[in-house]
Amino acid sequence: MVTAQPQTTLSQSDDVRICRICKALSNPVRMQIMRYVLQNPDCIGNMILLHLPDDAPRAQSTLSQHLRVLRDAGLLEAEGDGPAICYRVNQESLAWLREQLATFDA
Repeated sequence: MVTAQPQTTLSQSDDVRICRICKALSNPVRMQIMRYVLQNPDCIGNMILLHLPDDAPRAQSTLSQHLRVLRDAGLLEAEGDGPAICYRVNQESLAWLREQLATFDA
């Protein structure tokens, strides 16, 4: 006999947040940025640019756009000013996303 799992109801704002995070992670370069920042907390933007794969765009402006999308989605936190901005992964956002995605487990 299979017992039904209790249904967790997500609010519309939770759905919007999940979609924003998933959209941010849907770009392969942004996934590579997230992996690099996870392995190198408090890294500076220029270091991220240097460690992207050879086939990734190398323009600083492109990196800035990717970082902005990740920050707007709540996945990255930034501290500092100008060229010396340090980035770290927002662990609370990742934990929240894991919890929300676990509700899809049947």
